[in-house]
Amino acid sequence: MLLTRIFLVGFMGAGKSTVGASLAMKLAWPFIDLDKEIEKSFGDPIHQIFKSKGEPFFRQLETEALKGVDHFPNCVVALGGGTFIEEKNRSLIKQLGFSIFLNLPLETVLQRCPIDDNRPLFQDRSSIKNLYFKRLPIYAQTDLEINASLSPDQIVDNILLKGHF
Repeated sequence: MLLTRIFLVGFMGAGKSTVGASLAMKLAWPFIDLDKEIEKSFGDPIHQIFKSKGEPFFRQLETEALKGVDHFPNCVVALGGGTFIEEKNRSLIKQLGFSIFLNLPLETVLQRCPIDDNRPLFQDRSSIKNLYFKRLPIYAQTDLEINASLSPDQIVDNILLKGHF
């Protein structure tokens, strides 16, 4: 399969950044963490952008950062948890490459991601649960779904095997 970009999709805590860096290393491709790119270009951490400018502003930054990936052929991109939720982003991702959903059970998400001020959409267990189940059917629209309960190395191996990369 000839690909130019692989996009990792999933809820917070699914391991997109960890798996993305490892997958990129195995493919000898650059790795892009979209949230880190936004923080670098805007000059503030994500939670601060949410707090000072609001979620709609952040989502626009996210779309602009995603458009910038077009300049990087052959790369692995870890998306923020909400990036794939926007229809315009899903369309852009489909044009730019191949999307992979790192599927992680809710209980594991809750274990990996404690509620704190650095995760603006993680206010309490109920809001996390609602957001998780709201996003799940949208995440399922990716090109490939991988069980993210495994070790990062096992996840990468599964991606390489099932994605035929």
